[in-house]
Amino acid sequence: MLMTFFKSLFLLSFTAIIFSCSNDDEAFKFNTESLYQTTWEGIELVTDGDEIIRTINVVMQFFTTDSGQYILKEEGYSTGIYEFKYSIEGKIMDIKDGPLFSKRTLLDFSKDRIVLEAIGSYKVTLTLTRKY
Repeated sequence: MLMTFFKSLFLLSFTAIIFSCSNDDEAFKFNTESLYQTTWEGIELVTDGDEIIRTINVVMQFFTTDSGQYILKEEGYSTGIYEFKYSIEGKIMDIKDGPLFSKRTLLDFSKDRIVLEAIGSYKVTLTLTRKY
């Protein structure tokens, strides 16, 4: 009887531990609330097929749920700082201002990484890693 009690207690404790653990990436949704007051850095890669046309270093700060600023650094060009408005609908982020303006499709998203792609005359891939 005592052995059955301890087995039941162990099973109950184990079940509680398993179900109390959560996946942070599942809770982190691609929406404006998740980006609110975060800072990301990475690169924007402009390609034509296999040829790399441009590589631009990017730092993006999302101040509110619809605005922020980004810094662009590219070899041979002066550093630019731009304020922007943005929105997210489903898997589309619409950056409305500055050189990064475009509608971009979400390719990958977690609490620490965003990959967005815009396709025009060139493919433009923006890969960002969360700083804070």
